[in-house]
Amino acid sequence: MNIGICVIAFNRIESLKRVLNSLSRAYYNEDVSLIISIDKSDSTEVGKYADNFDWKFGIKKIIKHPINLGLRKHVLKCGDLLEDFDALVVLEDDVSVAPSFYFYAKQCVEKYYNDDNVAGISLYNFPFNYHTQMPFYPMPADSDIYLMQCAQSWGEIWMRPAWKSFKLWYDNHNEEFGDMPHLPHSICHWPKSSWLKYHTKYCIEQNKYFIYPYISLSTNNSDIGTHSKSNNSLPQSIMLYGKKEIFKLTPQVKYDAFFESEMIADLLGIKKTDLCIDVYGEKKNREKKRYWLTMSCQPYKIVSSYGLCQKTYEWNIINNIKGDDIFLYDTNIQSPKPKRNIHERLNLLKYFYKIQGLRNVFMKKLI
Repeated sequence: MNIGICVIAFNRIESLKRVLNSLSRAYYNEDVSLIISIDKSDSTEVGKYADNFDWKFGIKKIIKHPINLGLRKHVLKCGDLLEDFDALVVLEDDVSVAPSFYFYAKQCVEKYYNDDNVAGISLYNFPFNYHTQMPFYPMPADSDIYLMQCAQSWGEIWMRPAWKSFKLWYDNHNEEFGDMPHLPHSICHWPKSSWLKYHTKYCIEQNKYFIYPYISLSTNNSDIGTHSKSNNSLPQSIMLYGKKEIFKLTPQVKYDAFFESEMIADLLGIKKTDLCIDVYGEKKNREKKRYWLTMSCQPYKIVSSYGLCQKTYEWNIINNIKGDDIFLYDTNIQSPKPKRNIHERLNLLKYFYKIQGLRNVFMKKLI
């Protein structure tokens, strides 16, 4: 497989230096072409640095666009490079990679290149649910990867067949869109400059998945740029350290685009089409499904309820841990809302955010 690396740059010289430095410190077991695609800006620094950068691992190519494309058109334009490569590692300039990222990329591409269910491969592992800003813990299994219906922009791999399928869909579905019940509320309000919202919408509507690593092979350094007006450590993921040459690619866990576990329907014995899995609270059962699994208090009959005593949250359902933290409602039957006192609400926060004793910590700092 011919796998290239494409770095997408604009006007952030220090960001470009950092991502290229991380690529230079990575491991490779074959020659790898590097393409640096630079959108037009008022700065000449980025272009000069790219010209002078010494790439020791294969051919280097610099693309300097004569007009400003903007982020969305620029990223999509880079997809045209797949005419020359079987797959492309795509890195915006605010991303860094782990030393073993190429071994992971190559093995994933070789396994999933012709898999019609896979829309792409992520180098990045989410430490949080970006829809709700809550911590995210994918359920560990005997594998280095899991599946998720979220496209990726903080270190991703595009494969030629999967990208062509997406691009064909995009050419007919690139209009702006607002709230839709089957889409996360957050992506419906991303700006026009976002290309990622379309790739995610494609995954949801065409039932495609991205491969995700349990331990991240890239991180987002949250530099100030088109989609970020200030530095923010929230997107920074902990990367794999050292040299890992073999990855176990046997995914056993799936998540939907809302970061909800897809195994829950089987555990509850309910058809997937009849169940809204909404533990994170982003869906709010906007698709009006009969059964609704949520932490919120709703005016429906409680079929069963679970505590939050084990992590990840799936274990509480697997082990039938009784409690009043997660409710399974039958929305066809009205009933008085369950009530929570302030201590129960704090317990939910403690479960997700580990804030036991946080009040005392803040008080000491204030004193």
